[in-house]
Amino acid sequence: MIPFIPIAAVALLGKLIYEAVKEQPDYSEIDHENVYVDYMINQDKEKLTSTILKQKTTRAVNKIQKEYKGFKIGKSGNPKERQGSTDYTKYKGMYVLCASSDSDVISDLEGYYNEKYIKHKKNDNKKEGSAGVTTDSNGVHYLYVSVR
Repeated sequence: MIPFIPIAAVALLGKLIYEAVKEQPDYSEIDHENVYVDYMINQDKEKLTSTILKQKTTRAVNKIQKEYKGFKIGKSGNPKERQGSTDYTKYKGMYVLCASSDSDVISDLEGYYNEKYIKHKKNDNKKEGSAGVTTDSNGVHYLYVSVR
């Protein structure tokens, strides 16, 4: 009976580890020295209501923007590529706020935040709403805030 306890414990630990890593999406698009995931919500995993998702994201944007001279909210299928592009050279970094396989979720959030912060003195966005379609490299779309 005693040997059964350690075997059961090892089996349970193995199952917990497997469950923790089996559904981890490939986030190689955000593996960049200036792309941060401190505030990222994985909407596919967390499945937050729209209200809760916006509350958490708003808290993150408000906290982030206080520490920088300016910010820009956008969406991308590849934040690493976006942060490294020539039109983003004035930005020190990028905080990924939300990841989702549903491009509509990310577009809706982008439109919501561009309208919400359009008159903010630190906001570099010039237009309200969501701009264009995102293409993704692995089925995941991202909402981000770039900072300068």
